[in-house]
Amino acid sequence: MYYDLHTHTVWSDGELGPTALVAHAARAGVRVLALTDHDTMDGVDEAAQAARGLGLGFVPGVELSVTWQGLTVHVVGLGVDAGNAVLKRALQGLRAKRLQRGQAIVQALGAADLGDARPILEREGIVSRVHIADWLVTKGHARNRATAFKRFLTRGGVGYVAGEWAGLEEAVDWILKAGGDAVLAHPTRYRLSGGRLQQLVRGFAEAGGGALEVVTAGLDAGEMGRLARLAHRHGLCASVGSDFHKALPWRSLPGGLPDLPEGCRPIWERWSLPSYAQGIP
Repeated sequence: MYYDLHTHTVWSDGELGPTALVAHAARAGVRVLALTDHDTMDGVDEAAQAARGLGLGFVPGVELSVTWQGLTVHVVGLGVDAGNAVLKRALQGLRAKRLQRGQAIVQALGAADLGDARPILEREGIVSRVHIADWLVTKGHARNRATAFKRFLTRGGVGYVAGEWAGLEEAVDWILKAGGDAVLAHPTRYRLSGGRLQQLVRGFAEAGGGALEVVTAGLDAGEMGRLARLAHRHGLCASVGSDFHKALPWRSLPGGLPDLPEGCRPIWERWSLPSYAQGIP
């Protein structure tokens, strides 16, 4: 795969540092890479420097947490300016909300006699439920991350705390003001009915969204085809990304995804690519 426009590092909930991620992507055949950590761009400078050293095109990005009709969805910003004042303030606010939720979860777990998880709150990157789930596994309260989420961190669990994030229009506006393109990430993962997915995509397009993530890990050809048609119906470009967090046998690595379906208008056609991919053949 030439492009991978959705990846994560230790600055959010990935396992690799920015330099290691770039090296891993290069070995896998990626030629244009975007770093899109959740609600932070702290790893972008390091990743950009590593990409220059390896001759990779690099796209600065971020994945924003959004609340839409009571559901958490994710919007990726590609080609955004990390120094933009509006976006910087927005990311600070999102990280503060994450920390507040983390504090509430840690307090609830302690009250349930599950132990003291406060050290998680001191990590350098963002605080996410993934980190708390992994802590529950290490303490023997769950056999794996999925079980930890199901038993403790989803609705009805002792550690469940609802997150309230940015609105869809607000998040897209932050990305546009920072000079970027907004991409609705992994649309099938929200498990919406066909009608509600149409409603989400329509609202995203009306808010100024630029693309739908048509190719991502775990989709078959039929699902990608349906997303391609959905993007076309709403005048959206198509994007591709592994949503890479770590190397797992059941999840595609960077560079391990198929091409966009025929008829898609790739998001990168909107860019002046040399600014992202100088020296790429």
